[in-house]
Amino acid sequence: MNLFAKNAEASARPQGGKARAVCLVTEELSGIGGSGGIGAAFYELALVLAESGVTVDVLFCPAIPLREEEMTQLKGRFSQNAIKLNFLQESAYVEGASSYEKRSYAVYRHLQNSRTYDYIHFHDYKGLGFFSVKAKKQGQAFLKTALVVQLHGPTRWTMEANGAFFVHEDQIKIDFLERGSIADADYVVSPSAYLIEWLRDYGYALPAEGRALVIKNACGRLLREIGGVAPPAPASVAGPVTDIVLFARHEDRKGFAIFCDALDIAEKVLRKKNVAVSLLGKFGTVDGQPSGVYLIDRAKKWSFDIKVRTGFDRTAAAAYLAGLENPVVVVPSPYENSPYTVLEVVAMGLPLVSSSGGGGHELIAQPYPGMCEMTAPVLAQRLVDVVEGGLVVPVLAERLEDIQQKWLAFHSQEGAVAGAREPVVPRNPKVALAITHHERPHKLVEALISAARQTYRNLEIIVVDDGSRSEPTLDALQRIEVMAERLGARFIRRENGYLGAARNTAAAATDAEYICFLDDDDYAFPEMIEKLVASAVASGADVTNCLNVYMPESDRARIIASLEDKELRPGYVPMGGPLALAAMENCLGAATALIRTSSLREIGGYTEIKGVGHEDYELFLRMLQAGHSIEILPEPLYLYEVGRPSMLSRTSMVRNFKRCFDALDFNGGASAAAADILSLSLGKKLVVEVHNRQWWLYSQSSSAEGRHRQMAHDLTRDERLRMLVALAHAEGNPKLSLAFAEDMQSSGTQDVDAVDMPSLISLGASAAKKPAAAVIFDPLLVDVRADSELGRHHDALQGFRRYLDGTKVVHRHALEALAYAIGAMEGPEYGSEAIAIIRRMGEKSVQRDAVPLARELMAFADVLDGRSHASVHIREVIEGDEQQYLASYPDVADAVAAGQFRSGYEHFAHFGTHEGRRGYRALSKLGLLVRQHGAELDLAALAAG
Repeated sequence: MNLFAKNAEASARPQGGKARAVCLVTEELSGIGGSGGIGAAFYELALVLAESGVTVDVLFCPAIPLREEEMTQLKGRFSQNAIKLNFLQESAYVEGASSYEKRSYAVYRHLQNSRTYDYIHFHDYKGLGFFSVKAKKQGQAFLKTALVVQLHGPTRWTMEANGAFFVHEDQIKIDFLERGSIADADYVVSPSAYLIEWLRDYGYALPAEGRALVIKNACGRLLREIGGVAPPAPASVAGPVTDIVLFARHEDRKGFAIFCDALDIAEKVLRKKNVAVSLLGKFGTVDGQPSGVYLIDRAKKWSFDIKVRTGFDRTAAAAYLAGLENPVVVVPSPYENSPYTVLEVVAMGLPLVSSSGGGGHELIAQPYPGMCEMTAPVLAQRLVDVVEGGLVVPVLAERLEDIQQKWLAFHSQEGAVAGAREPVVPRNPKVALAITHHERPHKLVEALISAARQTYRNLEIIVVDDGSRSEPTLDALQRIEVMAERLGARFIRRENGYLGAARNTAAAATDAEYICFLDDDDYAFPEMIEKLVASAVASGADVTNCLNVYMPESDRARIIASLEDKELRPGYVPMGGPLALAAMENCLGAATALIRTSSLREIGGYTEIKGVGHEDYELFLRMLQAGHSIEILPEPLYLYEVGRPSMLSRTSMVRNFKRCFDALDFNGGASAAAADILSLSLGKKLVVEVHNRQWWLYSQSSSAEGRHRQMAHDLTRDERLRMLVALAHAEGNPKLSLAFAEDMQSSGTQDVDAVDMPSLISLGASAAKKPAAAVIFDPLLVDVRADSELGRHHDALQGFRRYLDGTKVVHRHALEALAYAIGAMEGPEYGSEAIAIIRRMGEKSVQRDAVPLARELMAFADVLDGRSHASVHIREVIEGDEQQYLASYPDVADAVAAGQFRSGYEHFAHFGTHEGRRGYRALSKLGLLVRQHGAELDLAALAAG
């Protein structure tokens, strides 16, 4: 049983106490779409909790909706692990176009309608938990549930890491949602101490002391799936470094440009040492350019071997790394939170070069010589040192089972204790409900009735008529005034001054602690004031706004009559901020809000500008900028009439917005918002300028058309790769052109004929600087790879036979293609054919750096041919592994010399893996390969003999 199996078994045992109910709310899940670290973390935590007896639900909120059959399949997959998977249906809770704030509200509504959970987890990214944590802060929901926000890297953190500007209003909106969910969560849990400190440095509010915790991401299942076994102690790499592997997305934040700069500096050493460079990770954007084109330009002066793999998932990447002889993996992002790439590299027992900044180094036991400052000169020197002197394998800073136990201990708290807040002292403050009116008496009657039906008792109702003048209205108002008096309401008449003046009149006429305004064409739900007061008292907000439901005027009577039976879906979901966005759109809330009267008077009430709207919008903006708090009660509490000409539609849109803009004080409360506004303005401009400049620069190239096509955002990966093959070919970079072609074939692309390989070979022969380079581009070898990927094993072997017939010297790349083909086969079906081709290969001259692989293939043929014990080739494989192992571990060599072990292999078989040592890779590969073809090889007997 390996380490991970033991961990899983331990975590599956009950931890004491009753089983709990936990919900994990996430936009990403491991293995679905382009899932990253968030998806892996939530998936792993779900497994850990489910295995320990916890009832686990996952609310999946994918950015792109899934098909019905996909959802059914995923539900079945998760149910196998005793996890219930639910999908967010945003349209069930809101109307109109989707938005980030509507998604957060829909999450809240879904959770409200679900079972009671002890814990609910959200990730910080995109603020899915915003309205849920706000509802708890206001005493409206989840009072016995602990709301947890996991820190994986908010939007502003990503922007700072990229050195970027805001480029869309949605980013400012998301930043606000993320900040609010972090500030008001019961707990925030980060996998690194680094990110918590970053949030503090950048002014994020965090929960109370003791509720901002560091617990690393669970990762046992993930590492089991890639076949990793984390070494318990540092181990040296056996033999010289053969490959440097970039393991990161090709983009600015991931350090792609830094890595390329370092390769420029280290190029001579890498060439001299015959070190190959592999680039694993998806395409992205580097310095405003498509990363594939950027790579073509950067790689022109690189003489070392290059491989590109942009389509691998986690498992395929692990298999690729395992197939390399002695790789060193580079994760060059200067600042990461808790990168899974680092965990995977450690688990696979590979040496690592990564950043000493950020949170990645917290995953590894320190000091570790592979960590360095992530600048090009420092990284280049570290790569040179590693190539020339080797590097030990890192070990985890914390055992996997200890991480799991921390998560289980966190969830073993009593839910009431974990989620508890200080109890809110019940209060019954006086509230004035003020209805403003102008020339709509029939609607005023309904608004007045809705006010009289309020369940809140310490309520003063005020009606202000703002200068109605028509005779029918004046006649009706006489009767309405009598009605108002019977209901205990006050009726005030004034000269027409527009809504700001009318509302100030109401505020001046009351001594209530709070005041709430209702337009005469709107209709309040009976519990509106009661809920607003409860929310205001619990949160301490100066303004407590809420949601509304649109009421078309043409359907007004029916909607009011059937109010209790109607499914209430708001179409407008305000957030209460941020101030930077409030300069451009009303994200603060509609006019009907509960306002602390003293706060309203402190800022001078409403401004009174006749003929201009947005008086409520401007008021909230001024209050926010003055330091007064705005909370949104996430529940629709009144009907908002639409479908007719209104004051907003009759007034100037420019003057309305100018009113709000003029209210901004960029030297005072809006100074921080001004920076974001400027960032957005500049960011939008730069998106256009950068694109235009890059387009112009590409236009100067002889391959302008190919470069311009790479700038399209709707290309599939295969389309992009096919174009890159042709583009690199056209620009005289045959090595990289083949790397792109192999990348396309490595993921099973069928349309390999779209690559003009014969022309590529011709170009390679003429452009290559070294004679050996042209051999890489033999079309038969490309066909061997492609046929192997597509399962056409006979065709692959015959392709290699044709290659042998046309060459005198067999190069390493050719043998790699043959080994790849044989490794893709299973069963004895192709054994005799493979033996014949390997024997034919043995009749040729073999390039010096290909001798070890040729020896392994000959040994494989000997085993299948029944000649294993008499095989010189097998003996050479064993001796080569033995020499490398003893050279790597002098203590073992001394023990063998002293007679404590008959051979290094005997030590390795009994103690090596347990001690984290590595060796006998060629012999192990040989054993695995022959088993695939239905044969057996007694490695211990061979090594001992």
